Amino acid sequence: MKDKFRAQLLFAVTMAGLLAACVPAFAHHGSSISYDLKKTVTLKATVSEFVWSNPHCQIFFDVKDDHGNVVRWGAETNGPGALAKDGWTKTTLKPGDEATIVVFPAKIGRPYGLLSKVVFAGGKELVTVSPETAAGRKDGQPDY
Repeated sequence: MKDKFRAQLLFAVTMAGLLAACVPAFAHHGSSISYDLKKTVTLKATVSEFVWSNPHCQIFFDVKDDHGNVVRWGAETNGPGALAKDGWTKTTLKPGDEATIVVFPAKIGRPYGLLSKVVFAGGKELVTVSPETAAGRKDGQPDY
């Protein structure tokens, strides 16, 4: 009887551990759930920080609103490996850089989005997610 109880307890603990390990993976994916992939917002920005880290790099930047107030925006993008394949480095964006930043905005209305592209002052463009690629996504599909 004791051995049967131990086996059941071990099975229950193992299953709970596996379930707990899977939940973050499911919660993490699904750009179309968090961002409006049917529209983009184009912002004239001054970069304040570029975070080069896994699982996703992030850009933080300041934008003047219609009243001249500075609003801090943020954008999530691909991880360093994917960005490096597209020509990015950890020094691609530096604090003080002026750029036009295009994002798919957050559905919750906060000044945050999924990065579509950056257009530098000299005209160079780095695209991470094109509107055409985003249009083909469905809810629940993995991030870009």
